[in-house]
Amino acid sequence: MQEQTGKTNMKALIGLALYCIGGMATNMTMGILAPIMQSYPNVSPVVVQTVLVGPPLIGTIFAFLFGPLNKKIPAKAIMIFAQVMLLLYGLIFMLAGGKAPIGMLIFGSGLAGFNQGSLYTAYGLILVDSVPDERKRATLFGVYSALMSIGGVLFTTLGGVVAAGGWQKAYLLFLYYIPAIVLELFLLPNHAPEGKEAPAPQAAAEAAPEDAPKAQMGRVWFLSIHYFFFFLWLYVFGTNVSEFIMNTYKIGGSAEAGLAASCVTIGGIFSGFLFGAYSKVLKRATVPVLMGASVIGLALPCFITTSLVGIYFAGLLLGFAMMGATPYIMNFMHELAPGAAYGKALSVYNGFMNAGMVVAIYIITFLTQLFFGDGTYIHGKFVVALVGDIIVFALSFLVYMPRTKANK
Repeated sequence: MQEQTGKTNMKALIGLALYCIGGMATNMTMGILAPIMQSYPNVSPVVVQTVLVGPPLIGTIFAFLFGPLNKKIPAKAIMIFAQVMLLLYGLIFMLAGGKAPIGMLIFGSGLAGFNQGSLYTAYGLILVDSVPDERKRATLFGVYSALMSIGGVLFTTLGGVVAAGGWQKAYLLFLYYIPAIVLELFLLPNHAPEGKEAPAPQAAAEAAPEDAPKAQMGRVWFLSIHYFFFFLWLYVFGTNVSEFIMNTYKIGGSAEAGLAASCVTIGGIFSGFLFGAYSKVLKRATVPVLMGASVIGLALPCFITTSLVGIYFAGLLLGFAMMGATPYIMNFMHELAPGAAYGKALSVYNGFMNAGMVVAIYIITFLTQLFFGDGTYIHGKFVVALVGDIIVFALSFLVYMPRTKANK
């Protein structure tokens, strides 16, 4: 990755905004999962839920491949390719949903994985290259996380409303990527790939003195594995809230289920825009406090309430926790792995985050079957996830509280 010099690249910031707004569009599928299941009455619900697994599955693989690819291909080119795949994902669901075998939708969902696997890595690299000021960059990590959440709210909420006239029509929203891709081609910088231009030996020695910070990749892996479990347990809300509202407790329809899924991203909006304020106050305790909020969020549907208002509030807390932790971690990793190692660190983090979403459905279903005797028991799934999240919250003090240069 190139050394940051000069002024902030404003064109790049606009291009990143367009990219981030469409970054979480696949969340829309969570809110309309129940209608999708109704289109395939003869298919096991677990199989239909696999359409939610396709993006993180391919995303996990692609995230770990991003680093090697970025040595030959600019991050901008990878981002554009990923959004073209998102467009194809939407077209397949719109045109083939309910008509073609479920296997075709599962295959189509995998195309979204290229975006999911490159999302945080690509935008993190371009943001670091485009914003030389460290403090401004830390704030912008929060702002762009908020923009992702805003885009997620728009796609999920509008998708839930449009789905009332046929869930396939909701994927018309994915036509957003046509103008977005065209504009990004002109706005995003075409930085040389990581490692493409090796400095001369003398220049390299001057740029990397003996006392320069070295990448703490062991710490990066430890943090990423911890976050893998965090995403695993919290993913129970997205994959089950539609069933929770529409079938288990019969407290609403597709619009209400879509709004509940949107509450996760609404919480992310608040956490992103407020990141600069609360992270300055909480400092090293930022992520532990947010993970504590997620415990409360999962406890609400488990033991406290089954009302729509309570479920919406639970979604807000979970979204605030998930999206609020992300900008802190991305900035933290830039300290743990400076220079060219930053791309590798983001790839590891992004890979484990996607892996958590891949296995969440199956691990939670297995544990629910083990402890409750019924793997489809929705309330039991939330209880299992709550217990797991409490353990993750307790471990977060060991992961983030030890003092380092990166989290003083």
